[in-house]
Amino acid sequence: MNTLAQKDGRNSKYFEIQEDGVFVKNNFAKEINEYKVYFQDIQYDETVFRKKKDPVLIGIVISMIFNSILFTIVINESYELSYSLGMIVFVIALIPSLIVTALCNNEFKRENSKSLTASKPLVFSYAKKEMKEVDDFISNIKESKKQFFLKAYYKVDNLIPVHVQISRIHWLYESNYINESDAKFIIDELESKRIIEGL
Repeated sequence: MNTLAQKDGRNSKYFEIQEDGVFVKNNFAKEINEYKVYFQDIQYDETVFRKKKDPVLIGIVISMIFNSILFTIVINESYELSYSLGMIVFVIALIPSLIVTALCNNEFKRENSKSLTASKPLVFSYAKKEMKEVDDFISNIKESKKQFFLKAYYKVDNLIPVHVQISRIHWLYESNYINESDAKFIIDELESKRIIEGL
C-alpha cells in the first residue's frame, strides 16, 4: 500500500510513498496544502493524540439553552406578550448560547490522530475504523525509508572515499537497517578494495 486517502467531512488528506519520501496533500474547505517529506527528515517516533468531547462545556451550553427557555417563559408571563413577541424574545434569549456554541465548535468534536515525527507534519486521522490502515501505511513508510537508505549506502562506490563508505555502513548498522554479518561483509569488501588500490 503506497497511498492512503482519508476524508473527514469537507476536509481530505492524501499521502503517497514515493522513491525518496512521502508526498502529502491536504484539502481543507478552501485551502490546498501540498508538500513532500523526505526520508532523511522522518524519524520513527509515533504520537497518538485523542481528544474527547468536553462534558463541562456541553453542560454549560445545555444550561444556557434551558435558561433561555426559562427566561422567555418568565418574560412572557410577566408582560403577557403575544405569541410572535414571545418568539422574538426567545430568539434574543437564545443568541448567547448560539454564540458560545459557535465559538466552541471544535471542543464538541472527538478527534483521534496519529503522527510520525518529521520536519513537516505527517498527521493521520486515527479513528477506530482507520487504525489498521494507518498502522500498515506507517509500517510501509518505515520499510520504504529503510530500502531507500540501503539502496543509497549499502554498496561499494568507486567515487566515494572508503572511510566515508565505512562510516555509512556503521550508520546503517546502528540504525538497525542491516545486521552484523551484512555490515562485516560490506566492510570486508571495502577493506579489500582499499588494499587493492593501495589506499
